[in-house]
Amino acid sequence: MSTAEIVVVGPNFVDDLLFPVEEEMRRRGVQVTRFLNADAIKTDPAPFKSMDVLFAVGMFPCTRELMAAAPRLRAVISPFTGTEGFDERAATEMGVVVGNGQTPENYESMAEAAIMLILMSLYDVRATERVVRENLPRPHESALNARMLRGKTVGLVGFGKIGQTIAAKLENWGVSIQATVRRTPAHVPAYVKIVELDDLLASSDIVVIAVDLNATTRGLLNAQRLENIKQGAILVNVCRGHIVDEAALVRLMKAGRITALALDAFDTVPLPPDSPLRDLPRTILTPTIVGHTQETTAGLPAAAVESITRVLAGQPPLYVRNPDVLPAWQRRWAKQSS
Repeated sequence: MSTAEIVVVGPNFVDDLLFPVEEEMRRRGVQVTRFLNADAIKTDPAPFKSMDVLFAVGMFPCTRELMAAAPRLRAVISPFTGTEGFDERAATEMGVVVGNGQTPENYESMAEAAIMLILMSLYDVRATERVVRENLPRPHESALNARMLRGKTVGLVGFGKIGQTIAAKLENWGVSIQATVRRTPAHVPAYVKIVELDDLLASSDIVVIAVDLNATTRGLLNAQRLENIKQGAILVNVCRGHIVDEAALVRLMKAGRITALALDAFDTVPLPPDSPLRDLPRTILTPTIVGHTQETTAGLPAAAVESITRVLAGQPPLYVRNPDVLPAWQRRWAKQSS
C-alpha cells in the first residue's frame, strides 16, 4: 500500500501547534506537506491531489472543488474547534469526514472564559480598576454600576459543548438559563429551557453567543433581530465574528439599549484601528484568544495526532463534525487502512 500523505495548512503563528503534529506524523512514516495559506497552494497543487488527510486551520477554504480533486481524501481536520472554512455539506455528500479539536480542555476553557466575561461586564471591572490605576476619586456608592449575576436570565445562542458547559457551571448560581438549538440534544438538563431565538433575545439579561459560524448562523443576529434584545442586556461573544451585526451593536450601545459588550470575535481580524467598537464604554475586546489556556494548547497536538492516526487506520477522528457520514465512511475506509 502507498505511503499515507497529509497536507497541513496554517500560518506561522500556529507553528507551536502544527509543528509537533507534523514531526510526529513524519516519525510514524507519513508523508507531510506544509502550506502557509491558500495562495501558497497555487505554486504546488500536486500534494492536494494525492492527500489522504487535510489538516488545516478552520478558516481555510476547503471547497467542494478541492475535495473533488482529491480521490484519496478521507478526512478534513481542524486543530481547533472552528471549521467555518470547510464545506461540511459537500464533505458529507462526498463521503469525507470532518473533524476538529474540540477537546474537553478546549470547551471547558471557553466556558470558563465566557463566565469570566459575564462577571467582568456585570461588575464593570474595567472602570473599577481605572479608579486605582489613574488615581481617581473613589466613586460614591450611588454611582456604582455593578450588578449581581444572581437572579438574572442567561440566554445561550447555541447549545453545543461550550453552551452546555456554561449552563452546567452556572446551574447553582441562582440564574435562569435558556438556550436556542438547531437540533435538540439527546439530553437537555431540567435547569435549561429551550426557546426560540427572538424570545431569548427579548427575555435574557445576558446573551452569550456560543454557536459555530456556518451558512445558517452567518448574520444570525442581524440588525433587525437585535432590535428585540432586552433593554439593558449584556452581550458576550466567545465564538466567531460575522454571526452578529457589529454596526447594530455599536448603535444599540450608544442608544443605551445594550449596557455592556464583551467580544472575543470580530468580522475583521485583527480589529481595525478605526473600529467604532474601540470607543464604546463598558466594552471588553479580546483578540480571539480569551479562552485559549495553557491546558488547551498543551492538549491539542496530541488530539490531532490521534485523530489523524485513527483516520489512516480506518477509524473516525476523535471529534466528528458530520456524524451522518460515518456509516458509509467506515464501510469504505475500514478495509483500506494505511
